[in-house]
Amino acid sequence: MRTINISLPDSLAQQLDAAATVRGFASRSEFLRDLLRKYLEGKSEAKFPLPIVVYKKQPIDNVRRDMEASGKYNKKFVDSVVRGLARSSVYAGKTAK
Repeated sequence: MRTINISLPDSLAQQLDAAATVRGFASRSEFLRDLLRKYLEGKSEAKFPLPIVVYKKQPIDNVRRDMEASGKYNKKFVDSVVRGLARSSVYAGKTAK
């Protein structure tokens, strides 16, 4: 298998990561290989069936405060979201593969 490198603007890389995650791919590479195969077979879709949402990083304390202030979420759920964010690639300094 050959390796290729491409450069993407940050916003496009974030959209790529979100699209791969939403569609259940384990990595950017798997998503792009699948997309390229479909394109070359003439089966690529003009639009993706699911919207791509890009999360803009903000301090975790702000996330907690905003969720609590909305009154829509109980403490257990808010704590769970904050713990999950703290372990996520966005906050833990990990990179998507």
